[in-house]
Amino acid sequence: MTRPPVRRIVTGHDDNGRAIILSDGAAPNNWSSDMIPGFGATVPWVTEAGAIDHVSDEDPAGADVEIPSFPAPGQTILRIADFPPDSVYPDEAGSVIFSEIDGHEEAEAGAEHSGSRHFWFHRTDSLDYAVVLEGEITLLVDEGEATMRAGDVAVQRATSHAWSNRTEQTARVLFVLIGTEPLTAAQIAEQRRKASRHLERA
Repeated sequence: MTRPPVRRIVTGHDDNGRAIILSDGAAPNNWSSDMIPGFGATVPWVTEAGAIDHVSDEDPAGADVEIPSFPAPGQTILRIADFPPDSVYPDEAGSVIFSEIDGHEEAEAGAEHSGSRHFWFHRTDSLDYAVVLEGEITLLVDEGEATMRAGDVAVQRATSHAWSNRTEQTARVLFVLIGTEPLTAAQIAEQRRKASRHLERA
């Protein structure tokens, strides 16, 4: 199953300060799974922590650039991912997925409270904006779920979560991943309890 390309238009400046189109074509940094038909992702752009480069014409998401699956603190990754129906994933899907995307630590962190409800459960130190472009997908968290359709937006705040496609069509989702400082779910819970105790005393 061939994934449709993502058209990417990148703007910039000429030496006189005029805005120009630097490139217009298929985003070159893309990946397709060898084990899961239709699963893959395209990364149109990435930024490192610190100042954003508006000066050079360097392509941080070129075809040969190795981009991590999950952002480091301050890094941003724009990713468009295709999720095929859950029914096409192989046995031991979780192991296959997280081997392919180098995410076993994230999978382990996501399994703490999920009770193995779905093979996609993982947790990252990031703030993720997810926008469904095509199809339908269900966002699962430790306690609850929400089905999303084209145009729906999820704000994923370093929570344990999974993506389940219960339909027969591939879902395409745009993600803006913003790396945050490491903070475990237990540390978040402790900070919440401290804040509650502080409010009670106030």
